[in-house]
This record gives sequence, C-alpha cells and structure tokens, in this order.
Amino acid sequence: MSKGIWGVLILLLLSLNVRAEDISLELSGLKGKLKSNTQVYLDQLPAIDAEQLPRFRNNIETAVINSLQSLGYYNPTIDIIADPDKPERVEVRVTAGEPVRIRTLDLLLQGDSASDPQFEQLVGNLSLKEGDVFRHDRYEKIKASLLSLALARGYFDANYQRSQVLVYPQDKAADVGLTFDSGPRYRFGELRVDADRPVDRILTPLLTLSPGDPYQATRLAELSRNLSASGYFRQVEVLPVVSEADENNRIPLAVLLRAKADNEVEVGAGFSTDEGPRVSTSWDKPWINSLGHSLKTSLKLSAPKQDISVVYKIPRGDPLNNYYTIQGGYQLLDQDDTESDRLVASVHRWDKDANDWTRDVFIRSEYEAYTQGQQQDTSFLLIPGVSYSRTRLRGGLDPVWGDAQLATLELSEPWWGSDTRFIRLWGRSKWLRTVADKQRLIARAEQGAVWVEDVQDLPPSLRFFTGGDMTVRGFGYQDIGPIDENGDRLGAQYATALSLEYDYKVAEKWRVATFVDTGTATNDYTEDWKVGSGVGVRWLTPVGAVRLDLAFGVSEEHIPMRIHFTLGPEL
Repeated sequence: MSKGIWGVLILLLLSLNVRAEDISLELSGLKGKLKSNTQVYLDQLPAIDAEQLPRFRNNIETAVINSLQSLGYYNPTIDIIADPDKPERVEVRVTAGEPVRIRTLDLLLQGDSASDPQFEQLVGNLSLKEGDVFRHDRYEKIKASLLSLALARGYFDANYQRSQVLVYPQDKAADVGLTFDSGPRYRFGELRVDADRPVDRILTPLLTLSPGDPYQATRLAELSRNLSASGYFRQVEVLPVVSEADENNRIPLAVLLRAKADNEVEVGAGFSTDEGPRVSTSWDKPWINSLGHSLKTSLKLSAPKQDISVVYKIPRGDPLNNYYTIQGGYQLLDQDDTESDRLVASVHRWDKDANDWTRDVFIRSEYEAYTQGQQQDTSFLLIPGVSYSRTRLRGGLDPVWGDAQLATLELSEPWWGSDTRFIRLWGRSKWLRTVADKQRLIARAEQGAVWVEDVQDLPPSLRFFTGGDMTVRGFGYQDIGPIDENGDRLGAQYATALSLEYDYKVAEKWRVATFVDTGTATNDYTEDWKVGSGVGVRWLTPVGAVRLDLAFGVSEEHIPMRIHFTLGPEL
C-alpha cells in the first residue's frame, strides 16, 4: 500500500475522533411554568455541536415558540447568543410578551346532555373562561372531560359537531367554539347472568339498578365491587353490551360470576412482643347451599394462647350488610398470672347502615375455668349485648386520613341463668390525620368499665387489664393493674388508655415516629397513671405497616425499656 493511501486513512481516522463539543443551551428570561415547559421542549432537541448552530437556529426557535404557544404566549422575542470565548455555551434569551386571552368562549350542548345536571355542573366549573389566558392543555382537558362524562353517563353516540380555536396573535385574543352533541342517553336493559352456581339469593339483594334506569358507569362499578366483596366469587365481570342496544336505547348487562372453590385453606404466621411468634390457619367453605350460607373455621396458636373458632354465616337479604352468624370457640390461655379454659357459643345479628356503622346484636354463653393469681374458680354466663363499630380510611395502604370507632355493651343477670350480675361497657376511638406534608398525627382513646358487686366474681376475660403494644407502650402486656400481696395481677373494674403519636415520612415506604401513651387499670382511680414514651420506625408493606417501637416507662422510678413489634393496619 502506498504512503499516500496511508496518509489519507490517518486523516480520516483523525477526522472521526476530532469533533466539536456539543453545545449547552442556557435558558434565560422565563420563570415558573413557562421556563419549565420550554426547557422540556429544548431537552427534546438532538445533540448539536457548535459548528452546527447556524443550521439549528430555526429548530431552537420553533421549540421555544411551540412551548410558549401551548401556554397561551404567541408573541415571544427570542435571541440565540453564542459565547464568543466558549462557542459550546449558547444562551437562549426569551421574552414571552403578552399572552393571548380568550375573547369569546362559545360552548353549546346538544342532545339529552343539555338537560343533564351533571353536564350543567361541569360546564359551570370549566378550567377556561372568557378573559383567561388561553392554554391548549386546558382546552384539550375540557374536550376530554365532556367525552369522559358522556361515556360514564351513557351517552354512547356523543361527538363534537364543532371544535375550533381561532387565535389572533396581533390582537392577543382567541375565540373558542365547541358544539358537543351527546345524542340520546342510553338506559339499562335486561340482565344476562352467566354463573356456575345458583346465585339469585345473593345477586338480587345487591342489585341497585333496574331495566329502564338511566345508564351510570358508577352503578355498574358498585355492583361489581359488592359482588367481589361478598366473598362468594373468584371472578366477577359486569359489562354493558353496547353493541346490542335495542331501538329504545336499552343496553343489556352481561354479568359473569364464577364461584370460589368449595374449600379454601390459608396459613399465616406473625409476631408481636405481647404474644411472641404465632401461626394461624383457616378453612373456608364459601358455598354451603344455594341460600348463600358459608362456614369459616380458624385456628391460632402462640405460646401463651391457643384458640379455635367456627363462624357459620346466614344472609338475610343483602349478604354484605344484613346477616346472622352462629359462632363457637374454645380458648386456652396461660399468660403471666392468668390460666384459663374458655368455651364460647353465640348468635349474632349484623346490620350495616348507609353511614357505614355496623351494629352487632348478640347473645353469648360462655363457660370459663380459670386461675387468676391465687384465685381458682369457674364461671357460667349468658350475656346479651350490642356492639357498634365503624372504620373509615383514605389513602389505601398508607392512609392520610381515617378513624375507627368501637363500643360494646354487655349485660348479665342470675335470673336468666348467669352466675354473676354485671353491666360491662367498653369503647375505643382512633383518629389519623395528616397535619402537613409528610406529617401525621395518630390519636387513640380507650375506656372500659364494669359495674359488678365484686370484680373477683368475674372471669379474667371480663376484667380489665392494660399495658403493652396496643395500649401503654413501655410496659408489659396487661402489666398495669391492681395486684395482691403476692404481686399477682387481679384485673380491675375500670381501664383507661390514651395515646398520641407523631409520624414523619422520610422515604417512600418509611416513617419515623415519636409517641406518648398513658393509662391505668383500677378499681377506684386512686393510683397514679402509668406513662410511656419513645420513638419508632414504620415500614409500609402490602399487608400493612410493620411498627417497631423503643419505649420507656417514664412514670417509674427505675425507668423500664421495652421493644414493641407489631404488624397490621394502623386503624
């Protein structure tokens, strides 16, 4: 190969390796949304070296113009200035000028939507009005919101007869015209049910729509949620068959239901500092018969406590909100100063109202053989009672707002067969509120009282104890209360526990917390209340928050320290 050819090859290689440095566009003259939006457009340009700048000036200007026009600025002044000493540094100096404002906004509704109050409300709350800066994103959002509302409310023939924007940059004005023809509103038609079990007794009470009702997507979603929440089905589909609408604009509804298996078994494990490690298993039979009866059996085992329970459910109408349960269970407890064998059977009537309050009216019989401290005894009780509860949450697994209430009243009288006469009342209230960005407060109040001639006439399960993970941290489980001369816990007539916790979110799934708890279990409230305080961390998981607390019993002369570990929902 000749020396000339070698020289050409070397020059070619050098030309490939020697390349002007890419320019850096430095935007100036804009602020806020204008600047951030223009920067996005500029960042989408290809890499430009300093020598190519003259050829790409129009591309840079076009990117700036498009970004500003989308926000209503049609008269910008743009200067592209290269640094003579550092050609790779290029300043894009922009003066946005005066924005274009909406001079006329002509929005006309045609079809049945013209008399629909939901459309009237939407039009009344438009994000663009006459005199506003014209923004393309808000204009497109208005168009999309009209179509979205139309689909949700059954206007399946909806379309735009007119959709135009006339911009006059020299006048700084824009004329917007929209004519939205919704056509007729469709209605619900016949219900076509495809199920592998007889479902009439379950489905009928959950239906809140009838043939001829105006179509609403929210009502279909509600039906689908309720069927899924009923616990009977592994697959639920509720779909409108729009293509088969009749001449009266009635749409058939296809409901596909596939039942759960005849037998379902679950196994779980957990840990808390109150009980230590624990395992559980459950056996469900979602379908006993065509009436919707179901059966659930569960077994829970830990070192101090072992119990088995059986719940037989009988719907009486709406299976979500109105039903009976027949329950039975056996519990063996050996924890600290308490040993107990307890056998329970009960009948419950459950009702849930429109405000999400659940009422449980019950009658329970229980036999308990127990040792509490030095006391050994047996007890038979027949206890009617009522319980009210409600839990509300916003924010899913990481709630930002919520509260939970629970109150129970129980009675017992010897004349209907009980060993002891008493009235027992217990209640708990928890509140979760977001007070600022990333900051939450969680407050809890708990109160119990039992009116009885002598608290030792009651079995341990009906006396009050406090202390531990869920009441007063810094103290052992049920460690607060009256004790006898041997130091054994006796249980009390009254119990109170209060808590206030502050959480701060430090990462996507992590929070740090500080808290103070106080409470007592007492027969006369003459003792000093116990106070616990400490710090903790919270880790958000798909099954709830994992809470790890380091707590100190600050009310004690020799301050105890305890680590508390719990897993589960915060309310």
